[in-house]
Amino acid sequence: MYNIAICDDLEMDRTHLRERIITLLDEKEARFYEYTSGKDLLEAMEDIPFDLIFLDIQMEGMDGEETARQIRKRDDSLVLVFVTGKVDPSPRSFIVQPYRFIKKNMTDEEKDGYIQDALIRMEEIAKAPSMTAKCDGSKLVLKPDDIVYIEKYKKTTLVHLSPLARRKHGLDADTEVRIADKLGDLYEILRHYGFGYPHDSYIINFKYLMRCTYNEFKLEGYEEIGFKITRSKALEFNRLKTLFMRGKYPTGRRG
Repeated sequence: MYNIAICDDLEMDRTHLRERIITLLDEKEARFYEYTSGKDLLEAMEDIPFDLIFLDIQMEGMDGEETARQIRKRDDSLVLVFVTGKVDPSPRSFIVQPYRFIKKNMTDEEKDGYIQDALIRMEEIAKAPSMTAKCDGSKLVLKPDDIVYIEKYKKTTLVHLSPLARRKHGLDADTEVRIADKLGDLYEILRHYGFGYPHDSYIINFKYLMRCTYNEFKLEGYEEIGFKITRSKALEFNRLKTLFMRGKYPTGRRG
């Protein structure tokens, strides 16, 4: 059972969006929760683990961008879709990693395409594999979205988590997290979940990719490190990066 939230201060828009989602759910079972303000949505998140949130950008009081920023402090894995009427997304919108942008003046056919994308992504995240890591002698169960990058470390691999994942698991910034599997074996699993292999020494989660040139990039939370892309892996890595970014921030009209 998936938990889907719609946050919009206009009842007509909430109703229309819910009806479009219901027509596309197929056999997926979902509970719907509707909110008229970002404040109400954030309060509900204390008790409800949402899988997918449709969030209006322009609302009275706390707007959608600020609400999204607060959402990401609580959960960086749920699928977030911005819905906008008159306001276009600003550069600040992309910081909170929205999966899609839906404009209210789109045709139902166009909206349905983006809604379907979000439902598929929601299902992918729910089915993503768990990995068992070790930390201070204890076992730790990780999901792909918890991981920013993984590097070779002696005969094992060292896992670098997102700040939210560290808080979720109660880990200090300098606590080592390791997985016994080889880097190449982990990549064969994780490449289906948005990971790239830019160097023989590490694999990275495209979700946390920041500035990137053809042969070097930065990762969110690890800005002090300049990650290199080796010549032998550059073509494939940059191809996958482009596919990921096109999927995350599509442009143009849907046919």
